[in-house]
Parts: sequence; C-alpha cells; structure tokens
Amino acid sequence: MTANNVDAALLRSVHLFGKLSEGHLPRLVAASSLHRVAARTVLFAEGDRLDALYVVVHGAVELYSERVDRRFTVAVVRAMRPLALASVVAGRNPLSARVLEPSELMVVPAPLVVELAGRDPAFACVVAHELAVGCHEIIEDFRSHRLRTTTERVAHWMLRCDESSGRTGRFVIPYDKRVLASYLGMAPEHLSRSFSALASAGVVVSGRRIMFTDRAALSAAAGFDGLDLAGRAEGAAPRSVPTAAPNDRRAVAGSSGLVRRSVKRGDAAPSAAS
Repeated sequence: MTANNVDAALLRSVHLFGKLSEGHLPRLVAASSLHRVAARTVLFAEGDRLDALYVVVHGAVELYSERVDRRFTVAVVRAMRPLALASVVAGRNPLSARVLEPSELMVVPAPLVVELAGRDPAFACVVAHELAVGCHEIIEDFRSHRLRTTTERVAHWMLRCDESSGRTGRFVIPYDKRVLASYLGMAPEHLSRSFSALASAGVVVSGRRIMFTDRAALSAAAGFDGLDLAGRAEGAAPRSVPTAAPNDRRAVAGSSGLVRRSVKRGDAAPSAAS
C-alpha cells in the first residue's frame, strides 16, 4: 500500500469536509494521506478498535459481516464517500471492509475527526447529516428485506439503479453478482432466478449488463407503492446501496456504517418467499 500527500482541493471535494473551516483545514491536510490499495485487501476487521476514517477516492470497498458460515454485504462504497462514519463515534468497527478492485483511499486519523467535530459547528452539522442519511438508508433496507420477496427486491434495486443512472433503462452491475446477491440478502442462485422471473416485465440480463423496456411492469414487479424512492435527492440512489454504473462509469454510493440482518448462505430472503 503506497502513500501520497493529500492537498486541500482533494479534501474539499469530499462532501464530508466541504464545509470545514479554513482555520482547521491545514491540520486535516497535514494529518491525512492518500493510499493506493490492491484488490482483496482487508482494511479492517469487525470488532477492531478504530484508528482511522477511510474515504474512497477511486475504486470500491465492500462493507460486510460474517460469522462461521454466514456472510452478508452491508454496502459497497464508491467515490467520494467515507467508510463507516458511525464507527468514528462508536470507537470500534461493527463491520469488516475489503477492497473490491484496485482503489485509492484517503486515510484520516479518527481522533482528529472527532476533535474537529467538537470544535467546528459547520463540520459537526455535516457529520450529523451523514449519520442521519445512514439511519434512513438502513431503515429503507430493513423495510425492503422484511416486506419484499426476493424477486421484488431485485426489481426494486433495478429501479433505484435506473434512477441514479438517468432513467435510461440501461446500466451495468459494477461488480460480481455474488456481491450483489449478498447485499440483497439472497443466495446467487436466487438472484439468477429473480432475473429470469423479471423477463416477463421486460428485463434483459446479459452478463453484468441490464436493460428493461417497461418501467410500469418493473414497478409492479417490485411491489412499488409510490413511496419507495421518496426522499432521494434529485432521484439519486441511496448512498450505501451497491448501485449500477451507467455505460460502465462508476456510480457514486456511500456508507451508513450500520448493520443489516444476516442471511445464511444458500437461504432465501428473510421476508416472504419468492
């Protein structure tokens, strides 16, 4: 893992640090570093004490939890989002983090983040907003897992991805389908069956490319109630959701740092049967 210096412009480009006062910015610049990290690198393990806040500048990082034969993906974080911001407050990591592809990460000492949040009101407001968004996201995910079947969850995810990619009806899954299946709380074979089931709603899946032509039919397949995407700023996908990359471009997603219910490998959804 190679390290480089961080400049003020890069820090300002991260929403979390965008409103930090000019008086505190030099300390953050001096303490932060930029690291190039290889795919499959484990950044931290569940239960570890927290010593740094990671921000994804380029690439993708999976937040996950596992126990014996159980494993689930909580989020896939892409640029320019922080990893598990709530862990900075808690002082420990409730999740593990693994780099999915060659990535560039900004590393900021956690104690400094806590200190600046106590001294800088504008920065504290942004931190509170990020944590509130994370809380909303986890409620959305929990509701989807409890109230939707596996096929409905896949259809709902497709609609959210399409919202984030300009409502074109075409997008690309930006990582392995096993990661997507884990995030949606199902075994890979259930994901494949759901793709097949959604063909009647006009969905075509070719490798990692997805296309659909009938938005109304896909909305019906998702059990869409007209409220599911409410509150998404300008139609953006939720920050902690593994979203699709339109035309192979990276989509922006973030992390709530919160834990969702585990699903045993090979099990169907914890909600109604598909």
